[in-house]
Amino acid sequence: MIGHSFPTLEEKPYIPTMPKNRIFPATVIAVALSGLFQAHGQPPQPVPNQAGGPPAGAGATPVKPAPPTEAETLLDEAISKVKALNSVSAELVEKVAMLDQKFVIKGRYRKASKDRFFLKLEVHDLPDSSGLIQQVCDGTTFWEYQKVFETQIYRKLEAGAILAKLRGIDLDEEMRERITIQLGFAGPDALLVGLRKTITFDQKTKGTLDGRPVWIIRGNWTNHEGLVAPNLQPLPPAMRLPSYVPSLVTVYLGEDDYWPYKVMLVGQQTSPILEDTRPTGPNGKRIGSLRSIQKPLLTRIELIYSDVKLNAPVADQEFVFAPPKDVQADDRTKEILDGLEQAATRQAAMKKAEAAKGEDPLLNQTIDVPKSTAPGEVAPPAAKK
Repeated sequence: MIGHSFPTLEEKPYIPTMPKNRIFPATVIAVALSGLFQAHGQPPQPVPNQAGGPPAGAGATPVKPAPPTEAETLLDEAISKVKALNSVSAELVEKVAMLDQKFVIKGRYRKASKDRFFLKLEVHDLPDSSGLIQQVCDGTTFWEYQKVFETQIYRKLEAGAILAKLRGIDLDEEMRERITIQLGFAGPDALLVGLRKTITFDQKTKGTLDGRPVWIIRGNWTNHEGLVAPNLQPLPPAMRLPSYVPSLVTVYLGEDDYWPYKVMLVGQQTSPILEDTRPTGPNGKRIGSLRSIQKPLLTRIELIYSDVKLNAPVADQEFVFAPPKDVQADDRTKEILDGLEQAATRQAAMKKAEAAKGEDPLLNQTIDVPKSTAPGEVAPPAAKK
């Protein structure tokens, strides 16, 4: 919900030499780190051809969106203010209780002018497991380093060329922002954007957080799209979200600076009967006693920023990355540049098609021309419309 899968594990669910009992904690690391990818931009990936084709439900009458609540209006303002920050320096901690595991992800985030940023995340307190990711961009080159157990991966992008291309082509602003986030060039505003799109925020109050005046907004996640039950079947739209889905969201925004100092995502506690994990027999009835129902897995994720400095100078050395000399980095710059060009071409074609539809409707209508009649003949009556 708040991010994208850890690419190392997405491409290879387990390492052949890895003991199988390490697969489960590796998956937990993947899910947990994915939340912070959304908070700071996900690992760079090729731009998909998502710009073409008609939108879902094309031809149907569009549903008018509901007007934003006061909480959502406040969140929109926070997104704009966080995105506009010239520089940021912050420490961060993500506390996770998920799948019967508890652990902590600690990290550092830096942002400065000229498209420079630094992000480092490391997993702690997860027995026999380890995970680390580091992203560094000096405005010209984007580096990413991943380490899960003994596996290490280096990725590289020519950030200057990609950003120049992205800013120079003709794209809708929404699409441009989506691609920017996908490529990993967005900051914590991406977290707020993701929450704004998936959570219905309907509560807004004032409070304090560690002595700091804050706005507290709360909401619920009600969208079932992409969610599956423990049996891997899609969740029915009318089904209550299970406890392992962190569907209750609370965001603490600085009253003056609108920075998201704390974000909490918690699953809803439900009765074991509502999440009956017993198998179903041929007669449609559950097999086994009520005692055999697994205890609902309650997820709790808490992201906290501390020592936050906004629009303050950040040292240049924060954005220096020196990979080992013998490293062959995975460079997808050309693939991404080609994808951007294709996206712009498809966007232009869509705009041209829409413009053609918007021409004078009289030019698109057929005109009934009466047939000529010989002298003395009577013209046939016009067809009824």
